[in-house]
Amino acid sequence: MSPRRHAMKAKPLLNRDELLQSIVRDRALLNAYFLDIAKKESQSTVPKGSASILTPKSASAVQQRDSYDLFFESACISIKSLPPKLAAEAKNRISHVITEFELRAISEHEAQQAMGKQELVKAIRVSNEPVMDPSTGIVYEFQACS
Repeated sequence: MSPRRHAMKAKPLLNRDELLQSIVRDRALLNAYFLDIAKKESQSTVPKGSASILTPKSASAVQQRDSYDLFFESACISIKSLPPKLAAEAKNRISHVITEFELRAISEHEAQQAMGKQELVKAIRVSNEPVMDPSTGIVYEFQACS
């Protein structure tokens, strides 16, 4: 298996389809490898005559990856094939984009919390019944003053 890995590292993949095919092929090879290891482990720990079943621990070692995992793996391969200066610039820009989206998510979350508090204040003004803040779990009770 190591000569094949060395050959894959030496030849950069330029075509997206070739890259995806190599990822699928490598994933299948790793899956077969992990299943073989799990099978050997179960045979060595299970007494003769017992059923050979993959344990949840060994089954969890082989996880399905989604489109995000595959995208970022292919982006990683592409960036590693660049000269160091360009790779550093790409890394900087990607970090900037991710930070922008993280800040946007925080702002949206804060805006939702502020709207929830405004709705809580409106509910308090309309009703004299106890009101619970869903974000904190605090129960507010108000009495009319005369």
